[in-house]
Amino acid sequence: MSNKNPYSQAAGAYVKIATATDQRTMEATVLLQAAQKLEDLARRLQDGEKVRLEELGEILNHNQKLWQLFVSDMDNPDHHLPQDLRNNVASLAFFVFKHTQDILVETLPEKFQVLININRCIAAGLMKKPDAATAAKHTQAPEAKMVSDNIA
Repeated sequence: MSNKNPYSQAAGAYVKIATATDQRTMEATVLLQAAQKLEDLARRLQDGEKVRLEELGEILNHNQKLWQLFVSDMDNPDHHLPQDLRNNVASLAFFVFKHTQDILVETLPEKFQVLININRCIAAGLMKKPDAATAAKHTQAPEAKMVSDNIA
């Protein structure tokens, strides 16, 4: 019996990618994959193809679940990112949630472009390797960060 559950398949793909790459690259990859699915769906709608509501929901839900994972990760008090950046990621995720609902209310191909652009921009940022100074600043102890911030 084959497993047709898209969430199981996505989780399996996520684990497969995770074991082969670092977390930033993995997150960028899944964002790019979601953007590609959204773009393919938008193109099909633009071409006048009838898309099943179930398929529309699956693709939008998949993207939304990725962003839910990001929000959950940002809520972790031990997360290495500065609080203001974590807040920005969470705000962006809530925008994605709201825009997804807007698409479900009125499904127009051009509305997908916002989600596609967000996913691609965040993926591009994740694929950039931080320079050594930035990486050290984000990984040092909070006390050391405060000292280095006050010196700069």
